[in-house]
Amino acid sequence: MIAETTRRPERAQETRPRMVRYWILLATVSHMLRDRGFQAKVITGAIGAVALAQLGRDNQARPVRRAASWYSKLGISEEVTRVREALEEGLEESKEKLGLD
Repeated sequence: MIAETTRRPERAQETRPRMVRYWILLATVSHMLRDRGFQAKVITGAIGAVALAQLGRDNQARPVRRAASWYSKLGISEEVTRVREALEEGLEESKEKLGLD
């Protein structure tokens, strides 16, 4: 008796509402894609996203350009020789302190 009252509905009854939902969804999507206002919003959003991405790249490029121009004005070879001399002086001082000379 319990098995008879708790019987599941047949598969044919389940697929029909599902197919109706799919057709409604398909009709809604096709209507949205044909709508001029929706197309304008999508195009505007794409242009805005590209502009924001370009802005982000420009903000990153500016400090790199500034550093590159600073190094070109200073002369990168001069900076390298300064660092090398400072390291050599530090090495000589540490040798003197340790008595390795």
